[in-house]
Amino acid sequence: MRVLRWILGALVALVLLVVTTVYGVTEWQMRQRGDVPARTPLAIVRDSATIARGAHLTSTYAGCVDCHGADFGGRIVIDNPAVGRLVGTNLTTGAGGVLAQYSDEALDAALRHGVGPDGRKLRFMPAHEFSGLADADVAAIIAYLRSLPPVDRTMPATRIGPLARVLHLADQFILLPYDRIDHSKQSLAAAPVGVNTAHGAYIANACVGCHGPQLSGGPIPGAPPEWKPAANITPAGIGRWSEDDFMRAMRTGVRPGGTTIDALMPWRLYKDMTDDELRALYGYLRTVGARQYGMR
Repeated sequence: MRVLRWILGALVALVLLVVTTVYGVTEWQMRQRGDVPARTPLAIVRDSATIARGAHLTSTYAGCVDCHGADFGGRIVIDNPAVGRLVGTNLTTGAGGVLAQYSDEALDAALRHGVGPDGRKLRFMPAHEFSGLADADVAAIIAYLRSLPPVDRTMPATRIGPLARVLHLADQFILLPYDRIDHSKQSLAAAPVGVNTAHGAYIANACVGCHGPQLSGGPIPGAPPEWKPAANITPAGIGRWSEDDFMRAMRTGVRPGGTTIDALMPWRLYKDMTDDELRALYGYLRTVGARQYGMR
């Protein structure tokens, strides 16, 4: 019995040591500040065309409404004891909103660099997917956010659960997107246009969060257990889809065989892309290397 008690005591001590280390290291990392390189200030034009472009971006492949809500008043994206509570903040000037705390430069730093107005690295904010946004598109998003009516909604704080912390330390979950960004990379002045692979690659930056940098899908790191794995969207996965098949799937959420795409896949946002945008994306996906499912 003495030996058994000693073993159990040692196991409890080990678990406490691991938990303390995981929480201590992740808390220290989350308190670190992120450096943003000096850049020429964006030219923010608040005309109707620019605001319309910003509205289009935030409601389609930038996908801002997916986390921050259709009215940008914020929403709870995930609330899971293991993963934590992921909250999209209220991005308006209403009660509980944070927009007034951000200058235009601070919004750019948050969007493309994952840094908050206090200089700390933002948690979960997928800036690694937006770091390649062109200056003109960032300016359009900012102009659109500034045009939004205030929404009075106070959101709860984001909470980081134990599983998210462990997976983050194992490099299997992106808790601090700042660390995944090449902050010295020169930004594009304007996005590519037309039906071409450059335009498609630009749009596809929004796909890597779920489908992985290699676009071959698989389980999404850190996602709640009820989330289905992402599909393989390389030619090995959708290689037999025609352009019409792809367009129909993105517009209706129905695959060529008649099965329904899971609601977690934001086709409901992508359906509002222009024909040129969807054709450019399809053309680009046809050019990437065919990869085995799950290699991400």
